[in-house]
Amino acid sequence: MKVGKLVLSLLMLGFLILAAGCSGETETDENVKTIQAVIENALHGPNEDLQKLFNEGTAEDTIQYDKDHFVSYFANETAYMDFVNSYGAVLMTTPMREGYTFKVENIEFDKTDSEELIYNFTVELSYQKEGNDSWQTETVTGQANVNENHKIEDMLIRIDDFLGELDNK
Repeated sequence: MKVGKLVLSLLMLGFLILAAGCSGETETDENVKTIQAVIENALHGPNEDLQKLFNEGTAEDTIQYDKDHFVSYFANETAYMDFVNSYGAVLMTTPMREGYTFKVENIEFDKTDSEELIYNFTVELSYQKEGNDSWQTETVTGQANVNENHKIEDMLIRIDDFLGELDNK
């Protein structure tokens, strides 16, 4: 009888540990999915819509483009506005003006050891100049703070130096 209770207790304990471990992994996966979607929307392109917007669009069109591609991933209006003012459709201005196309090849994520949900990321970004057959690769890094609802509260993409280099090529 005691052996049966012990086995049952151990099985329940194992199940609880497994369930707790899986829920943390699922939470991390959801956070990573959110960050990944924003990175891909911001750094992959320009797509046809963005090119048309750049050539023919109005400020209202740009605002709508950013809402369509980014607003649902952010925790609040302030976080969203901070992001789009730095990295929304405006991020593709230099590549489009200079005739470049960007393609996100790979993203690696590393959750920091802090109590907050902070992720560092490294993006392998391929780029190609219009009229050139070869692609080159640049590494872009950044950080995103996510809340318990898997929404971004703050995000930094360290791409300014690279965009400056494109201006000078």
